[in-house]
Amino acid sequence: MFKLQTPLQAPATVNGPLTLSLVIEGRFSASVQAFAHGAFSYQFPGQNSWVNTNNTQLIPPGTTSVNITLNIPTTPLIEQSSIAIEISASSVPPNATMILNWGSGSARSLIIVPMTGYEALFPANTIEIQDRSANTQTYFYLNAVPPNNLVVIRLFVLSALGVTDVQQGRVNMTIIDPAGGQVRGATNETMVLSTSTSPYEFIASWPYPSNSTQGTYQVSIDIIDSQSNVAFSFHNQATFGLVPPGYVPFPYNLIPYLIVGGVGVAGGVGGAAFYRKKRRKSYLIPFDHFNELTGGELSGGTAVTVEGNTGSGKSLLLEQLMGEDLRNGRPCVFVTTADFPNNIRAKMKTLGFDVSGYEQNGLLTFIDGYSAEAGQESREKISIPSLGDLTTLGIKITSALPTPSFKGGSLYFDSLTPLASKAKPESIVSFVQSVGAKVKGLSGKAFFNVGLGIDGSVQRQLEDTADCIVQMEAFEESGSRKRRLRIAKFRARKHQEGWALFTIEDGKGIIFYSKKPRK
Repeated sequence: MFKLQTPLQAPATVNGPLTLSLVIEGRFSASVQAFAHGAFSYQFPGQNSWVNTNNTQLIPPGTTSVNITLNIPTTPLIEQSSIAIEISASSVPPNATMILNWGSGSARSLIIVPMTGYEALFPANTIEIQDRSANTQTYFYLNAVPPNNLVVIRLFVLSALGVTDVQQGRVNMTIIDPAGGQVRGATNETMVLSTSTSPYEFIASWPYPSNSTQGTYQVSIDIIDSQSNVAFSFHNQATFGLVPPGYVPFPYNLIPYLIVGGVGVAGGVGGAAFYRKKRRKSYLIPFDHFNELTGGELSGGTAVTVEGNTGSGKSLLLEQLMGEDLRNGRPCVFVTTADFPNNIRAKMKTLGFDVSGYEQNGLLTFIDGYSAEAGQESREKISIPSLGDLTTLGIKITSALPTPSFKGGSLYFDSLTPLASKAKPESIVSFVQSVGAKVKGLSGKAFFNVGLGIDGSVQRQLEDTADCIVQMEAFEESGSRKRRLRIAKFRARKHQEGWALFTIEDGKGIIFYSKKPRK
């Protein structure tokens, strides 16, 4: 029996079939019926019994290659699970010999265990973008001089197979410029491992030149394991901006200067006159201001795409909109692919909204598409074994939209971004169009969250088919976190244009800023 030296340090999923490719030398006559047996076993922490899958192969005399295939089901393993592979022989006469050859190039036996999810970012899909002083930043000024012209990328990796798989592998960083090209000096850059304990910290930096293109840059990460397999990819969802000096990222910022009489630059060059602008008071108004931005409450038969970068509040927006629907007695289905349903319930509770009663009376249904990806068994009535199987996902969603009770209800899908690494771009677009049409056919509303990392062509097609597009953004300004929102499109409806600044308050969620007090 070959047992993994230590239990798994993080969740992982075994996706069969598992193959034992053995080189065996059988020293016996052709009349002997000798067999080789292969088995794969796993054991969850705290349990005494092993779960076993095995198969048998007849062995002819002489040296031969034998493949034993174990058709095991998809098996999510949690942290501290143990796995083992066993090889044995039977029906070998006392005077005969069976030899397993291994460890040499000419006669090498292999055990191939196909696994997914054994390396991942921690927390899930999180990349930190910092300046040289380790401060989180969203924007960097193009006039910064060395060493202040440094974009630092920092992340943590969970490895189910331990530090060896990380040390003998690598984490590659690529930065994509605003035109979609790979940045010189930051393409497949090997990040530096800086810790020896889990989760493992990796750091890389890019000293950007002053003549860099102004705009939004995207960060891609590939985790390569010790066998040179791409174990995990996270592309184009973490973003930062390179901006000119004095750049103001949103309209409600208290702009310190108003330029009059020509084009002004730093230091007053160009003959411009500068006047200090009077600060204007801002007022906080509640979340229902969102309905004013959209020109009224969202009506049935509407498909909404919510776009934004990490931390912009996309998930919170859906949770608050769902809370409003439930208060008004509208049935809701929440598909979660980026977090556990229990975490959604907990976050709703912090907003003063306990969803348990709505679940009990059938007004709210969760569809769990995250647990399987996290290597855990789902506790929900409806769950998805794999996000790559969009057909099954569509069937599960349809089953949760019973007629006529769902008529006028809402579907919340958070989010489409994890599908990007599991399914083809055209399949994602077709899936959204199909699901959206079913919901709209029931006079319902369909909300789809989309991160910036999704393929550009997919995002454009989703925008074309959406009735309403909500864009959200999080950024750093003057050392503090800021957020804003705008309705970029609303087909056949008059709505407010321009950005609306908002904040997130504990127990209240999204609260908007306004230039005028609400009457």
